[in-house]
Amino acid sequence: MNFLPALRRRGGGVGSAASATAIGLLLVGLVGCTGSIKHLHPFAGMQSVGCAGNPADALDLTYLGAGGFLMHWNGHAIMTAPFYSNPGLAHVGLGFPISPNTKLIDAHLPPVDDVEAILVGHSHYDHLMDAVYVGETHAPRAVFYGNETMAHILASRPKLHGRYVALDAQAGDWWQAGTWQYVADRSIRFMALRSEHAPHFMGIKMFGGDVDEDLSHLPRTAYGWKEGQTFAFLIDFLGPDGKPRVRLHYQDAGSNPPAGLIPPPDLLDNEPVDVAILCVASFGEVSDYPETVVHQLRPHTVILGHWESFFRSPDRPLRAVPFTDTKQFALRLTSALPDDARWYTPRPDAKLQICPRR
Repeated sequence: MNFLPALRRRGGGVGSAASATAIGLLLVGLVGCTGSIKHLHPFAGMQSVGCAGNPADALDLTYLGAGGFLMHWNGHAIMTAPFYSNPGLAHVGLGFPISPNTKLIDAHLPPVDDVEAILVGHSHYDHLMDAVYVGETHAPRAVFYGNETMAHILASRPKLHGRYVALDAQAGDWWQAGTWQYVADRSIRFMALRSEHAPHFMGIKMFGGDVDEDLSHLPRTAYGWKEGQTFAFLIDFLGPDGKPRVRLHYQDAGSNPPAGLIPPPDLLDNEPVDVAILCVASFGEVSDYPETVVHQLRPHTVILGHWESFFRSPDRPLRAVPFTDTKQFALRLTSALPDDARWYTPRPDAKLQICPRR
């Protein structure tokens, strides 16, 4: 693959009051533009991938909704940022105040008191806002890993002081490796990879830009939860010999290639990627997504995240994320997969048990 053409410049997104109002009104007018979830075949309960019996060394994944996944491995746990509050589309687009819905979080979040790391791909409200409450209340041991914007936002929370790490200077790219971060008694490691966030609709990216200094309070509207540098994550679940037993690539935002892709195999111990977690939302706003990611990674298992509407209460029936052609995504993904690969769409709270293939 030829990735020499430069990445698109990451824009600042919509931020001014006038443009926010205009975009918000357009969002309200388009609120009904939603694909069907039936094309994604979402499942509930448990799916076992490559397992026989009840293996002790399986990777257990629980989908938390939006970009959130809880990952258990050999007695340790990490997670990616969950989201349950789901303020309405008009509320978000028109810039009304938003804050974590603690009742919904408390009702839907599974136990996470053993979580040691929360990975935050970018700092939009639907990735970081609820995670703040989760880290303060439900996951008191967890350290946040994300971008500098995340760090400046979390600086406003005394309970989280000393519990966040900005990875901008340690991230890798498609052409060079970044720095591995080891957690869970060195049984799990992850590397941030510079990526980008797809425009939300019609080529318009909302909530772009960075927070450049420590805040004194959390942002009050969605427009204050700025994106910062978006990351993908390469996550290794390690055996006793320190070698990957399961390698997972995670994205919580679609991207134009080569953003978010992994470095060359010889820079990553020549270990293959087993599992890819892909983002359905806004996939049509970037080029060759998910095809390029799937062709480079060649995973045996693909899991879809950020596929359901995060503008509806999790207590209501699921709908697909607005502005997304779910049928087209399913067709393109299926055509890109290796012959022996399968893809899964978990409903919130659904679980996957993934066994090492090596």
